[in-house]
Amino acid sequence: MLLALVAACCLLLVSQQGSTQAAVVEIPRVSSALFSEGLSLRGEWRFRPGDDMNWARPALDDQHWQLVRMPQRWPVGGYPEHDNMGWYRLSLRVDPSLRDVRLLDQLAVRMGKVLSAYELYAGGHLIGSVGRLPPLNEVDYDRERVFSIPESAFADDGRLVLALRVWGGEKALVDAWGAGPISGHFMLGNYRELMLDAVTAELPGLVLSALTLFFGIYHLYLYWRNRSLESFFWFGLMACNIAVYGVMLTQWKYATDISFLTMKKIEFGAVYLFPAVGIQMIWSLLQLPFQRWLRVYQLSFIAASFLVVSIPGHTVHYLSLGPWQYWSIPAMLLVPWVLLRETRDGNREARAVLLGTLVFLGTAVNDMLIDLVHLETTRLAPLGFIAVLVAMAVSLANRFTAMFGKLEAEVAERTAELRDANRQLAEVARVDHLTGLLNRRGFTEEGESEIRRSFRAGVPFSIILADVDNFKRFNDQHGHVCGDYVLKRVAELMRSRLRDVDRVARWGGEEFILLLPGTDIEGAAILAEKLREAIADNVFEFGEQRLSITMTFGLAGFRKGESLDTCIARADTALYHGKESGRNKVMIGNFRGLSLVN
Repeated sequence: MLLALVAACCLLLVSQQGSTQAAVVEIPRVSSALFSEGLSLRGEWRFRPGDDMNWARPALDDQHWQLVRMPQRWPVGGYPEHDNMGWYRLSLRVDPSLRDVRLLDQLAVRMGKVLSAYELYAGGHLIGSVGRLPPLNEVDYDRERVFSIPESAFADDGRLVLALRVWGGEKALVDAWGAGPISGHFMLGNYRELMLDAVTAELPGLVLSALTLFFGIYHLYLYWRNRSLESFFWFGLMACNIAVYGVMLTQWKYATDISFLTMKKIEFGAVYLFPAVGIQMIWSLLQLPFQRWLRVYQLSFIAASFLVVSIPGHTVHYLSLGPWQYWSIPAMLLVPWVLLRETRDGNREARAVLLGTLVFLGTAVNDMLIDLVHLETTRLAPLGFIAVLVAMAVSLANRFTAMFGKLEAEVAERTAELRDANRQLAEVARVDHLTGLLNRRGFTEEGESEIRRSFRAGVPFSIILADVDNFKRFNDQHGHVCGDYVLKRVAELMRSRLRDVDRVARWGGEEFILLLPGTDIEGAAILAEKLREAIADNVFEFGEQRLSITMTFGLAGFRKGESLDTCIARADTALYHGKESGRNKVMIGNFRGLSLVN
């Protein structure tokens, strides 16, 4: 019996020792290694609803308090019987070596987001707060802070007690969103490292918001330069809207002097406006008509954005977020359906936007579940917005490329038309409008070209100058219309008896001039005589009249070293002497004088 009693006592002592050791083990220890890496404070904390400032004391026995996860929302409705006040406590034991190397004065706590305001105590000392607790009642549930822990907060044995005093907020908020620590980092570590990590974690959001704002302003500028780019306007407006919302999701917003209420007005106003701008952007991009019901639906989001901004206080945020999310579901179904339909019909812009829209819808569902059923996960809305922006940018780039390609094709077509028109104008400038022969300018260009060819190849060419005899008297007798008819018929007769390489032009009035490449003066004389006979033997029928004319010809062979004008002048001299000697003749002009072709 005695032995049994002794054994029972031994077992009792062992169990008490084991429980004591277990209690000690439950208290996290902060070593120098953990200090450098940082100790996560996410896990089990002691919690008790209510409010008593004595609960900040380190010596308080909190073993009977409820164990809860950190972070974790309060149940919907909170603890109204305690005015939605509650306390969290966590005990830590710090390695004495930290005191020896003077590391305790560098210790700090990084706090995540807490609905709706809180005070943080370390060793019974208030080390920081966010918002203001009752009776001031100032919410600030988005701010993450790093608080330095004074060395005086540590007990002599290295024990550190953190106490978090939380106000859940007004009834409308707690009923809608719950309360308490909800998300973010809860860490214990080196103050400088915690601050650096906090800043580094927020940089991507700031950079993405800045880039989004830049692209938004840039596309608005493009629209300002060209008002036909309506899609660019809506894309720019949507990008600026997303950029503002993105900044409001980061901690960088606290770098301004704007109040938390104003920040929330901007955030809610931007996100409530997004469906209206997004629908307008997609419909504009796809060039789809707006039905009246869709316009009303779109305007409802604009009205919601206006109301949430204009109605004072936070209550409108809590009460409107849920209905707005449910009201957005038709848009979340309509937009992908329209994009799928347009993609099936071969719309390239729809195909580019569809993928980004599906990614956005996935992130939107994730964030809606956070608000509606308090799903404990990371908000992905910024990634969804970025996916939409990238998809829209790709779509606009495709449209711009298509527009640019079409413009290039139109420019090429217009250039070709202009080139043809210029060629026709140049040709018209070289051609006599009455006879269709070359005019003086056209003949001069051909003559200069022939001189260069003759100089290179050493081949001769000749010039024939011809004039209708007594043409003024013919015009006076038969009229100018008849005279014009005769000139056209003479042109046709001459052209029909020349080679393809020969050139004939109307030199002026009733004068004609011929250029005969590769033909010496003898060959030119033979051709001129044939032309003279053909014209003299030809009968011109005009109306009921049968008319005939004669022509006098002056010839000159080109001599190396002389100009075209000089050669033409010799032919003109021969023509003049032919006229003086009785007309209807062929005269040759050369350096030795004139000769008559028999």
